[in-house]
Amino acid sequence: MAPKRLLHLLAASPILLAACSSGPTVSTHDNGEVALRIESTVDGVTVENMRVRMRDNQATAQFNLVNGDSDRQNVFIALEWYDSEGFLLEDSMDVDPRERTFNLRGGKGRTLTFFSPDGQRPTTLRCTVEESEVHF
Repeated sequence: MAPKRLLHLLAASPILLAACSSGPTVSTHDNGEVALRIESTVDGVTVENMRVRMRDNQATAQFNLVNGDSDRQNVFIALEWYDSEGFLLEDSMDVDPRERTFNLRGGKGRTLTFFSPDGQRPTTLRCTVEESEVHF
């Protein structure tokens, strides 16, 4: 390979690596009746112990967010419940807040539980986890 071509390739490699590594970490769990999908863009925070269940047409989803870093993380989480046809269940705002902001201490975890709207029979809960601009 010509030296000039090699220099161009080396100069472009950080850009190529950044393009390949961007995007959220996605965790999924499906019990056959309801699926849980969590998309996180927070470095050092992992999702553990994902569980979902359906009782009397109401879904419950639960998981742990664990901060593996020693520093605290300000976390923002948003959720959306969907039915079997992919429609957003709008009234889930009345049952469970759609957005939460909280502090996740360094080296600690937090269990989060969410409930779907009554009688809607959702099939998917989508959560997004991001760093919060709000500092506690």
